[in-house]
Amino acid sequence: MHTPNVFLAYAPRGAGLRCAVAYLASGRDAYGWFTGPCLDLSVVSRYFLLEDLYTAAPARYEEVDQGELHSAWSLDEVRRHELARLQEAFAREWLCYRNDPRAAADFAAYVRAELAAGAVSVRFARLDLFSKLQPNWTFYSSGFEHTVLRHLARRWPLEYAVDPEEALFP
Repeated sequence: MHTPNVFLAYAPRGAGLRCAVAYLASGRDAYGWFTGPCLDLSVVSRYFLLEDLYTAAPARYEEVDQGELHSAWSLDEVRRHELARLQEAFAREWLCYRNDPRAAADFAAYVRAELAAGAVSVRFARLDLFSKLQPNWTFYSSGFEHTVLRHLARRWPLEYAVDPEEALFP
């Protein structure tokens, strides 16, 4: 598997995790996975395809719920398997889930630090990697492209919208 580009946004005094994105770029397309809370505070987890993102044509957006990765959508089967591996590795490395007993230490650390933590949160030790210059703390991998985030944020069901000031700090 190729190394994914990642972005995470976290509100330490608010909702906690705002969004987490991991994607791969290949040829004309970007494809990946995102998770985070919606306006109703439910947590969504979806795979996406930004087809023709790297061409002069308008990018076409497609998404499927996490459980429907292998259903009928445009992404070929090889990329679907790659996305399953990407999502699993990214979630294991960066995220913790309140209903997972192995995450108890992370959630206890959030309580001690008096920081927000929702149903899905960033692994507590990973917060040290975040830029804390804005109200939403952010982490971008070195190859992350803001155009991917802008395309996603216009279409995804998450409550997180791209803040122009945050976009200045890659």
